Amino acid sequence: MKINADELMELAIQIERNGKEYFAAMAERSENPKVKQVFTLLVREEQSHLENFVKIRERLAEKLQDDFQIADEYNTPEMSAYIQAMSDGKVFPNLCSHDELVAEIRGDEQAIYHAISFEKDTILFFGDILGILGSEDENRTLIEELIRQEKIHIARLYTLLGSLK
Repeated sequence: MKINADELMELAIQIERNGKEYFAAMAERSENPKVKQVFTLLVREEQSHLENFVKIRERLAEKLQDDFQIADEYNTPEMSAYIQAMSDGKVFPNLCSHDELVAEIRGDEQAIYHAISFEKDTILFFGDILGILGSEDENRTLIEELIRQEKIHIARLYTLLGSLK
């Protein structure tokens, strides 16, 4: 199976962009200084992640023409269907407009729970990127670091949630 590396990176960039926009909206909406502070920090960090994926996309574009062969363990009909579902937004509902998400939120606690869910989806997707690119890809270390940072985001959000109770 072949997959377009640029499309895969664009999906990662869109996930980060949506997270950044969601966090910015929640920071603006909240009246709690702690919530504002954490969401504002997450906005900056998501922007950094977005920029990292732009760099990865540029490196992949230099290395590859149009398509690249994905890792063998992702070269099955089931994984092909999964990757297609990812790009169609079926696996990650956070790909819908952040305005739609923000309209559903009814308070800081709900905003934090949603952010935790968003970060878990992001970690799952970044793990899939590692699998798709394979163990020899030069971008692996950076993506592993981005996964680590997303886990730290979850820890911050749970700490914030605990401070509201």
